[in-house]
Amino acid sequence: MLWDCIFVGGGLSASVASNRLLKHNPMLKILVVEAGANANQDPSVVYPNSTNLMGGEYDWKYKTVPQVHLGKRQIDLPCGKALGGGTVINAGGWSRGAKRDYDLWAEAVGDPRWSYDGLLPYFRETERVANVSINPEQHGANGPVYIQGVVSTEREYPLREIVLDSWKDVGVHVLPYLDGNAGEPNGVGDLFENRHEGRRQIASVVYPLDGVHVLTETLVAKVLLNTNANIHRPHRATGIQLANGTEIAGHEVILSAGAVRTPQILMLSGIGPALELAKHNISPKVIAPDVGQHLVDHGLFPVMWKLKDPSAGYSIGSGNPLFNETQYGWGTPADFLVSAGVEDKKGLASAIEEDEGRKPDPRTHPLLDQERTFNEYVIQYAGLPDGSTITSATINLLPSSRGTVKLASSNVQDAPLIDPNYHATAVDRFVARDGMRRLIALTEGETRLGRDILDGDAGAPGFDKPFTTNSTDDYIEKRFAAGLGSTYHPMGTAAMGKVVDTKLRVKGVAGLRVVDTSVFPVVITAHLQVATYAMANAAADIIYSDRKCYQ
Repeated sequence: MLWDCIFVGGGLSASVASNRLLKHNPMLKILVVEAGANANQDPSVVYPNSTNLMGGEYDWKYKTVPQVHLGKRQIDLPCGKALGGGTVINAGGWSRGAKRDYDLWAEAVGDPRWSYDGLLPYFRETERVANVSINPEQHGANGPVYIQGVVSTEREYPLREIVLDSWKDVGVHVLPYLDGNAGEPNGVGDLFENRHEGRRQIASVVYPLDGVHVLTETLVAKVLLNTNANIHRPHRATGIQLANGTEIAGHEVILSAGAVRTPQILMLSGIGPALELAKHNISPKVIAPDVGQHLVDHGLFPVMWKLKDPSAGYSIGSGNPLFNETQYGWGTPADFLVSAGVEDKKGLASAIEEDEGRKPDPRTHPLLDQERTFNEYVIQYAGLPDGSTITSATINLLPSSRGTVKLASSNVQDAPLIDPNYHATAVDRFVARDGMRRLIALTEGETRLGRDILDGDAGAPGFDKPFTTNSTDDYIEKRFAAGLGSTYHPMGTAAMGKVVDTKLRVKGVAGLRVVDTSVFPVVITAHLQVATYAMANAAADIIYSDRKCYQ
């Protein structure tokens, strides 16, 4: 059988794009090949308190190579291994990021369809927002993905007003409608998640694959390529080869295996950097130096904070009967998602100069010419089981460090070598320090939270001093080096403009595209699933439009 479209990987991108393609043309013969299982109806992954998520059976369980700037630690990098991909195991955070990110994307590749306004119809089409009437120009009410907030689910937490006031005290303003998903996220916004009364929204369920042929628990080894008469695309994808040697033919192959596996499959197919292919005796078909390069991941740094009065009922485990109400089990125990720039602009400029070797022009440098989103903060009302602590997470949303995905061997069964290269730049280290100082001010200063509720940093293994307003830059950096982890947002390893064109076609190869977070050419300052839903919906329209031209 000759398939019209073969998707390699059955995660979020493939679920959305294949579903939408079939709606465009129900006669299309579409095959989705997924390495993991079908978890669509598995009750062990459905709710926030499920135990089969990260580290479970639907996780690739990747580890990075030892991180040079984090004390040679290997960092866990969970990625979904199931139909629906990361939507099977993620925390459900629903955030778009800044309009500036998408506009930079469009500028970088010279195509306005990838701007914020170009993608806005797809953002809106995806969503089913409970209170859409508040901001209807930005949000959708009829999409397949249910979006819940702490207000819409009536689960505001006891510290909500105190935390809100405390953010104001440290200069972080409240966003209009508490909506961080309207193009300008900097400020305090409500926490939103793609859940329906707590139930997980798996991409392959909300974008059903009815009519699509699906192979699960099947690993793809490479893309099959033949020579092509077109001088601009001297090779053509003719299908795929499975790990067991089976070959499957198709008119078009679409790699949707994620920012870790997609570059691996490209290189195993002979598309990649010349030295990397030669190292593993892979016959080069297309020399593409940027495959596997430009890897970005958002780093996450958690801190536990002691409560002055654990019996006051502020944290889960404290015995507060409020937390036994059903809706409090429906999502992350937090009220807000807070995004912010840096406070010390001179310090940022100095860090840029250290990295780039010259003074940046604040009028033109992309990190200085307008306010950017550098850090995200989440205060979770949970920590130790006895309810004596709460937890903060600081996420570096705009890292300037770049890493790589390289081959461990020429065998697809061997996980690739993942090196996010966390904290390799002076900018990233500065942003971490700046963000930590803002958090210290929130939790230890003259805010209501610091003055009346919290009793300081609970500490960390190997450190005998807590964070305070007197903490040195060196101390903060050492704590980050010992405690930074991943937010599980890899992107950029088959970047648009470098590896694929604006129609997601792999340069030099006809009939081969990439549709996943690999193609993001700039850092998206958000949890990636919103951008991925929009990109995959747009991809389906692009693919269908191209097919109409060929008919």
